[in-house]
Amino acid sequence: MTENKNAAIVELKSIGDLERKMRLEGVVKSSEIFGVLVDVGVGRDGLVHISELNEHSDGIGKHGLDVGQKITVWVKKTDEKSGQISLTLKEPLALEWNDLKPGQTYTGKVTRLERFGAFVDIGTERPGLVHVREITMGRLEHPDEMLTIGEEVEVQLLGINKKKRQINLSMRVLEQKFLDSEEDEDPIPTAMELALRTAMTSESDPKQVTRLKRNKEFRSSTQEEILRRTLEGRPNE
Repeated sequence: MTENKNAAIVELKSIGDLERKMRLEGVVKSSEIFGVLVDVGVGRDGLVHISELNEHSDGIGKHGLDVGQKITVWVKKTDEKSGQISLTLKEPLALEWNDLKPGQTYTGKVTRLERFGAFVDIGTERPGLVHVREITMGRLEHPDEMLTIGEEVEVQLLGINKKKRQINLSMRVLEQKFLDSEEDEDPIPTAMELALRTAMTSESDPKQVTRLKRNKEFRSSTQEEILRRTLEGRPNE
């Protein structure tokens, strides 16, 4: 058995029901020279290779696991034709290098802030870098003016360097797309509206303004503020 993302129990009946990276609960059936065989409830035992067992061994039993012991494993690969099931004790990465495609959008968490940029964990081997120039369209002296550690952000993949194990991300590109879409929907502002928007931006905190731009409620709240300031600026009759 396994659980899907909604925590519902999924009944597995055959190898064909298994998917790569699927999390399974199994029982150790036997310990062999080449690894451990695990019953995952599909009629054929899966194999956790000895190379992985040596990394996880805690000194219990021949390979660190006892026959009859319940363990959690993940599917590495299957061969329905031969009936082979390859398992791992290590939870797979959400995204591997071959899964990454420039232009794709991901959601991740800020893990570190440096003067030159912010590191964001999107589920890969290591966090990706959002260079300080790619955080926002405005000018920043330091990423902490816009971001905080642990914050969830949306980023777009600019590119990767497998040799150097580098992942380059951008938030600015998505901000630009959002503003472009807002401009397409909004009527052309008057000169007074433009002046008021400029005044509002200069008086507000840069972090707050940028977040408001990314929020769908930004447009309506801006229009209400413009109307209020315009009315307050009229001479008393």
